[in-house]
Amino acid sequence: MSDEPQRMFTPTEQTDSAAAGPPPPARIIELAAGFMVSKTLFAAIEVGLFAAAAPDGSTPAELAERCSIPERSARAMADLLADAGLLVRDGDRFRNAPDAEAFLAGRGPFDLRPLARYWDLVSYPTWRYATEAYRTRRGVRPQLDKTQTEAYESAVELVTAETAADLARGYDFGPHRRLLDVGGGYGTFVRPILAAYPDLSATLVDLPEVASAVAAEAADGPLAGRLTAVGQDIFAEPLPGGHDAVLVANVVHLFPPEQIAELLRRARAAIAPGGRLLLVDWWRTDVAPHPSARFGAGEFLMISGGDLYQVDEVATWLGATGWRFAGLHELPPPSGLIVAEPA
Repeated sequence: MSDEPQRMFTPTEQTDSAAAGPPPPARIIELAAGFMVSKTLFAAIEVGLFAAAAPDGSTPAELAERCSIPERSARAMADLLADAGLLVRDGDRFRNAPDAEAFLAGRGPFDLRPLARYWDLVSYPTWRYATEAYRTRRGVRPQLDKTQTEAYESAVELVTAETAADLARGYDFGPHRRLLDVGGGYGTFVRPILAAYPDLSATLVDLPEVASAVAAEAADGPLAGRLTAVGQDIFAEPLPGGHDAVLVANVVHLFPPEQIAELLRRARAAIAPGGRLLLVDWWRTDVAPHPSARFGAGEFLMISGGDLYQVDEVATWLGATGWRFAGLHELPPPSGLIVAEPA
């Protein structure tokens, strides 16, 4: 054995040695277990836990009684949601965090519960097949039942209503006389436009079951004689012609590029001379999408093989289908309006 003193690590060397090792896995575990938080959030909304939480806090027993669930379930939900930051724990009482009170209790300026219901009933089951979707670039969402369809429509209306109002305010429809709303759903976009422009008439095109509901409502309402609804598959039959503005709102993201090009060709065949094409969607204008749309690319893929598309991609498709890209007009993020004219 050597007579030299045994060498010991200095504090600096110990720190360097520790830094060279792997970081703790806590972040990965937190992300991987995130579905547990999501499902607890959805369950809490379903039983009315956020609505039941009093401003000065409620005990698990009080929450359980108001939500008609076992006290142990109320405590488990409250503990997890408090750790997630949606509830505030004060001794044995829980109250809503400010954002939960504003958006999940039904008492604030905006109610996110319909969107959460969509995530729970429609989106969550579909994402079970995410690996297949990412591998194949094909949609994997099963056929929706009545309850799921209602959840989907309510979420779409919630998400698009503000953008529709912004479009009606931000784009001048005054020069136009006839608007074609392609894939217009139940009229979320076209209704505020017609309300703002009394000299404008419109044709909405969507699937027959949607169009029939729109037509029945329009016939007895203030838009009678100004809003016509046509039921058809937009890829199977020519689009109605004679319109000097064609609106395609929150539709492009649902389709893969080859179908988008076909849709643009069909719109070009339907437009009147001197008309305009208006594409409203969540566009990628740089490398990354807007933070509020960062889940969009995956969600649209799961639904039907879609994506969030770059503005320059769309400009290329427009040029190849008889259009001239005329510019991008800002709407409140993440939405934007691409305007095109016949080439």
